[in-house]
Amino acid sequence: AFLLANIVSEQLAFRFFQRFVQQITGGNLVEGMQALTAIAPLLVILSPYIYGFHSQAPSRKWLRDIFQEMTGAVPENLRNIKRAWFTDTLEDVNGVATTIRKMTLAAKNAGADLTVVTSRSEIHITDIPIKNFKPIGEFELPEYELQKLSFPPILRMLDYIQREGITEIIISTPGPIGLTALAAAKMLNLQTSGIYHTDFPQYIRILTDDSFLESVAWHYMHWFYGQLDSVFVNSEEYRRSWIARGFAPEKLKILPRGLDTTLFSPDHRDPAFWQKFGEHNGAVHLLYVGRISKEKDLDVLAQAYRQLCDEGLPIQLCLVGDGPYLQTLNKALPEAIFTGYLRGKELAAAYASADVFVFPSTTDTFGNVVIEAQASGVPVIVSDTGGPKELVDANVNGVVTKSHDVEDLARAIRDLVNDKRKRDQMSRQARQAVVDRSWPGAFRKFWAATEI
Repeated sequence: AFLLANIVSEQLAFRFFQRFVQQITGGNLVEGMQALTAIAPLLVILSPYIYGFHSQAPSRKWLRDIFQEMTGAVPENLRNIKRAWFTDTLEDVNGVATTIRKMTLAAKNAGADLTVVTSRSEIHITDIPIKNFKPIGEFELPEYELQKLSFPPILRMLDYIQREGITEIIISTPGPIGLTALAAAKMLNLQTSGIYHTDFPQYIRILTDDSFLESVAWHYMHWFYGQLDSVFVNSEEYRRSWIARGFAPEKLKILPRGLDTTLFSPDHRDPAFWQKFGEHNGAVHLLYVGRISKEKDLDVLAQAYRQLCDEGLPIQLCLVGDGPYLQTLNKALPEAIFTGYLRGKELAAAYASADVFVFPSTTDTFGNVVIEAQASGVPVIVSDTGGPKELVDANVNGVVTKSHDVEDLARAIRDLVNDKRKRDQMSRQARQAVVDRSWPGAFRKFWAATEI
């Protein structure tokens, strides 16, 4: 009966959810909500199983408190910590996936019991503990065709969490897998921590120019993360933003971030690196690394670069990454270098072989690429909106410019291009600012901070 209910509910729920996504992205809110509410009858069918899971799972915190009060000690099986980290993204090229993989590898090396749980058709990662569930179906996100979302087997995930004795759940994404993890935690009375990696409401505003959809996204984010015991954000700015929207300050924490300062180092600088990509004339290399997308404010960078080229400034723009804005940008800047995705040592060499790192994004909550550039000894230029500005000591290891301001960005680039001595000083300071970061250190702080 459980197997039959599982199969039927999975297929129906996926179809309803897929229709919901299609309607919402098409701007049909009413039809989308109708599709979503059609899932309700499935909950009636599954209610005996859901109740069974819930009734067999008293709160571990409650049990620990009872034993401590009555006996003065907590049994070993209630002291053991076994965490599962749920995510909709893992092998994609983005900061979320990088953080999860680096943290989990550090956990493995430290002997901590942490498993990543996801749902993908295929997984090629072998160096960290992963539990992968074959998805019921997959669909692409509008404007994010390189990013697929999976609809997971909900009851099988729930069964896995219970059988494995998972004690705490970490959630990185508020998608289908994150929702499944949240539901499981509620049913099994498990402690939960969430991470707000991505500013989805602002992405939606920029990509759709629809303030209503942005508002809907904010309401969903507030609801989702409001269900969790604690929430990690990437910067103090985003912590203040959540508090301003009514979120409980005591639930918000800053996520510790690590860095491989051996991989990202000035030692990997190669004067001939850019020649293999068909380098044009340009004495000073400007570098951008990240998703080639509209929400990264690359139109501002393109305009500033075109203006400086027209002035005759000896510069060469190099962009590492891929995304939906690539063709548009390539047409606008035919003389720029577009490398596509780079990884490992080749990415490290790209950073170290640049002279100035330019990151105009106003939507990033942190900016892994910023600290990677700093570790590589490259001065950075960022905007005054978002998380990256908190990584820069203005006019010491980089420059902070006005957001969406072409003239101010052009001025900052011009000043650094024309002043090699200043670039060299900032280069040394940039490396010094991040050299003490490490993934093992970040993991230890994170592991301790998730305990409630």
